[in-house]
Amino acid sequence: MSIFCIGQSAYDITVPIDRPLIENQKYRVETFKECGGGPALNAACLCAMWGAKTQLVSRIGKDKYGNKLKALLREYGVGTDYLIPDEEIDTPYSLIVSRAENASRTIFNFPGVKADIQYTVPKEKADVILSDGHEPDITLKILKENTNAVSVADAGTLREGTFRVAQKVDYLVCSEDFAKQYTGKTINLKDWKACQEIFTQIEAVNQKTAVVTLGERGLLYRNENGEICHLPACQVQAVDTSGAGDIFHGAFAYGLYKNLSLLENLKQSSVTSALSVQKIGSQAAIPSLEEVIRARIGNKF
Repeated sequence: MSIFCIGQSAYDITVPIDRPLIENQKYRVETFKECGGGPALNAACLCAMWGAKTQLVSRIGKDKYGNKLKALLREYGVGTDYLIPDEEIDTPYSLIVSRAENASRTIFNFPGVKADIQYTVPKEKADVILSDGHEPDITLKILKENTNAVSVADAGTLREGTFRVAQKVDYLVCSEDFAKQYTGKTINLKDWKACQEIFTQIEAVNQKTAVVTLGERGLLYRNENGEICHLPACQVQAVDTSGAGDIFHGAFAYGLYKNLSLLENLKQSSVTSALSVQKIGSQAAIPSLEEVIRARIGNKF
C-alpha cells in the first residue's frame, strides 16, 4: 500500500516577531527557523514519518534549497522516484513572518516558474492520493490511472487548478477561505441554517464527501446519519500556524490509508494539527504518531 502526495514543495524560512509589522521600519532578526514546507511535502513527510509508504510527486530544483529538501525527504523516508522532472525550476521557497502573540503569519511565497513537462504516470499503483491542486494536469492523469485509489483534495484557496481537482476526488477537504470564495458567504456558526446551506453547496462540488476546516473554530462534516455536524477544535496555545492545514491533510490521508472512520479520522487529524501549531515552522512541527496518541488519551478527544 502507498500514499501519493501531489503538489507543491517549498523551503520555508520563518522569522518569529513579537510585534506587528510596520512599514518603513527596520527589524533586527536574531533567530529564525529553516525547514521544509509546501502542502504536498509537509503531508508526505507526515505520512512517511508515521510509517506509511509514501511517494512525493512535486517539482524540486537542483539549487541549494532543492538539495536541502531532497536530503530531508531521504531522512524522512519519502519516496522521490516520481518527482516531476523540471530540473530547471528554482525550488519554491517562502519567507514567513510569524507573530508569537497571536500565532498569525504573513507569507511571502516564491513559487518558481514551472515549465511544461511531459509527465509519465508511475506504473506503481497508489492506494491513497492527496493533491493540493498545484499540479492539476498531473493529478488528473494519476487519478485516471488509479481508479481504485481513495483520493483527497487539499483545497486551500479557490484556484482554477484546485477546483478541477476538487471535482474529481472522493474527499474534498477545504478551508474556510475556499468555502467563502466559492459560495460568496461567510461561515457564522451562530447561524446554523446558513452553515448547512454553505456546506451543502461545497458538497455539490464533488458529489461525494466534503469537510470544511475552520481553524481554531473546528470543522464541519456530515456524519453517518446524514446530519451536518460541527467538530470543535482542540484548544491549545498556538505559537505558529504555518503548515497547520498541510499537516491536517497529511494526517487525514494517513487515516484513509489506515481505514479509519470519517469521525475518527477527523479527530486524529485535528489533534495532529493542534499539536503542530505549538511549535515554530511547518515540516519541523509535525508531531509523531505517538505524541498524537498520548494527546488524545490525555484530552479524551
